[in-house]
Amino acid sequence: METIEIGLAYECRAIGIKKEVVGIVEQLYNNTILINVLNCNQADRATVIELQNRLLVKYEDVLSCIEVECTA
Repeated sequence: METIEIGLAYECRAIGIKKEVVGIVEQLYNNTILINVLNCNQADRATVIELQNRLLVKYEDVLSCIEVECTA
């Protein structure tokens, strides 16, 4: 996997979520990243809302970069 950058969107498998999500990286940690969810499967929507759209993702569970950059 290429270098993960804050502010870019990635498709990934977040901890505690069944399906893949797309989210913008907010923070990098030693073994995980914190994402703000942009898009998720309907089955996981309640959990994502409960976690306030913020999820942890292991580096190895980052699948691909989505060509979207957060400008906010």
